[in-house]
Amino acid sequence: MSADPQRAQAWTRLLAARFDAAFPDALNGPRTIGREAEFPVVHPDGQAADIAEIWAPLLARCPSLKPKREGDLIVAVEDDAVCYSAEVGHGTIEVIVGPDPSLRGIQSRVEAALDPLLAVVDALDLRLLGYGIQPLTPATPELMTPKQRYGVLLQTIGQSWLWFTVTASDQVHLDLNRGERVAVTDLCNLLTGVVVALCGNSSVHGGAASGWMSSREAHMGQIHAGTDRHGMPRGPDGDTLAMIRRLVNQELLIEKREGVNRAASGLFIDRLCELDPSGLGETAPDGPWEDFLLHEHYIWNSARPRTAHGTLELRSACQQPLHAHMAASALGAGLVEAAPALAALVKDRLGDQPWAAMRRYHHDAVRLGLAATEPAPGFLSDVLDRCEAALAARGWGEEALLAPHRRRLAAGANPAQDALAAFERGGVPALVALTAQR
Repeated sequence: MSADPQRAQAWTRLLAARFDAAFPDALNGPRTIGREAEFPVVHPDGQAADIAEIWAPLLARCPSLKPKREGDLIVAVEDDAVCYSAEVGHGTIEVIVGPDPSLRGIQSRVEAALDPLLAVVDALDLRLLGYGIQPLTPATPELMTPKQRYGVLLQTIGQSWLWFTVTASDQVHLDLNRGERVAVTDLCNLLTGVVVALCGNSSVHGGAASGWMSSREAHMGQIHAGTDRHGMPRGPDGDTLAMIRRLVNQELLIEKREGVNRAASGLFIDRLCELDPSGLGETAPDGPWEDFLLHEHYIWNSARPRTAHGTLELRSACQQPLHAHMAASALGAGLVEAAPALAALVKDRLGDQPWAAMRRYHHDAVRLGLAATEPAPGFLSDVLDRCEAALAARGWGEEALLAPHRRRLAAGANPAQDALAAFERGGVPALVALTAQR
């Protein structure tokens, strides 16, 4: 069916009002930070491990942790400080911490979480990698963690969904207030290529060089590619109404009825317009709102606002080397803190129409990493200058966490390029040895 224009407009306004209300008028203190860090876990030869082996010894080592289950399946173990979660692929574990006022606090909490995890991994003769993709095991249904909703998404998306079984990202969440949300989101999406150039780390998978420095971006961008469902959008939203309009006109993949996820199809707005929005006031009722939240959870743009905590999630970075594990979080925090200065820099260096230039750069950075020609001479260094100044102004020495990016820029090589060089010297074992270094 085709959505009724008046009803579609009414629903878009209602959802936009509800969306905006999830973000505060002003932040209460320093901008807080959270982190979701995914790590491949492999055998010494590079084959994916099964993280189900980790749960029992981790629970034994950390008595405060409690298991979270889906039926008989343990999907996470957690306490008040950390959550260790199963990812789409059973060879990937996610470490979730936050919120915290500072990057230094996040660093301490992640390292405290990694200590027992690494001890368990070592005892099992496994390797936890600071790398953005499984280096040897291919993306197959057999690698997928048997969560019910993952099976539904494989059904509705097809083979492209399976890239989630092998990839490992490093996502940072940052508080936003209502007034800055749209402009900061648009800016961070615009600068996706900068993050990919500096933080790409998935150049080898399936036991072969992929031809991309960020295979995550290259392959996951295949998911409904014509509608920019994953990665850098085609252009800015400009306001909340435009953002909601873009989201509701995406294909509906999954819906939940009576507690069970099931396959869906058609545009979300068409399904929504089966309901009458008249007389509902300024806020969408809970049922349609919950349906919208489930729908937009499976739209994976590089920068996406999250209503649950009033944050911006930045998700285009691959997992970083363990010795520089805060690099992506620091860059993300710097981009958000420096947003006004960066917006001025973009206008000065790229003019009034920067999206075409930055989309070209994003494509080249996905393929070439820091070997890609910058959108303007010295642009990445200028971005880092603004990020360093903004983090320094917070007063916690967080700007020092950007140092790995300076070294990468000086060397002209990001972690993916280093991993590829190791692979070319000694195959997957050399890559595993490099990316398991702490």
